[in-house]
Amino acid sequence: MNTRAARGLYALKLGLLLLAITACYYVPCINEFITTGTAFLHQKDFSGLKQFILSYGVWAPVTSIALMTLQSLVPLVPGLIITIANAWIFGWQYGSLYSWIGALIGAFLDFGLARWYGRPLVECTVSRRHLDMVDQFFKKYGILAVFITRLIPIIPFKVVSYGVGLTAISWCQYLIATGIGQTPAIVLYSVLSQDLARNYRLAAVVTVLLLAVGWGAYYGRERLAQIFFYNDKN
Repeated sequence: MNTRAARGLYALKLGLLLLAITACYYVPCINEFITTGTAFLHQKDFSGLKQFILSYGVWAPVTSIALMTLQSLVPLVPGLIITIANAWIFGWQYGSLYSWIGALIGAFLDFGLARWYGRPLVECTVSRRHLDMVDQFFKKYGILAVFITRLIPIIPFKVVSYGVGLTAISWCQYLIATGIGQTPAIVLYSVLSQDLARNYRLAAVVTVLLLAVGWGAYYGRERLAQIFFYNDKN
């Protein structure tokens, strides 16, 4: 890429980033949505979140997807709360679908930000120590590492997405591994949503079960890689 094209691309990246930041802070409807939605998530206010989503009427499904996407971009905001709220509002079938779509879009955006803007921007959100750990894991296990980490709900979604965006893993591979890997946790938490909100012991049991599945995937990683990701080489 010549110098002129490189400068043009840099200006485009900077302009889009400034435009997004400006919209978040100075466009009233966007700012209100982000501020109110993240407040309910930080407070773990299930009832408030439910009313907030339903207040958008026929746009409630889009709102829930947007909230799930938003939480993937904002540090320290738990996505499990939206998953449970979606199941309450739409039933576990549609609720899990909306949560799955929102989580995938969020993962796509995190990956894209890291891929397009590089490590300096990512380090503004994720600590260098965590990024170094993710780098080593992905260098060792490649695309299968994405699948395994998505199975384990205690591993931060954002750290994984940003970390993979800094590698040579393709968009297609990343989205397939993320889409498959995030499905068990979203479906399980959605099906058990009513009980999970009232019984933290059950939530712990489900999390341990998913951890066991993740460890199983790790130990069977070679076979899984052949089945899901490298089957074309057989």
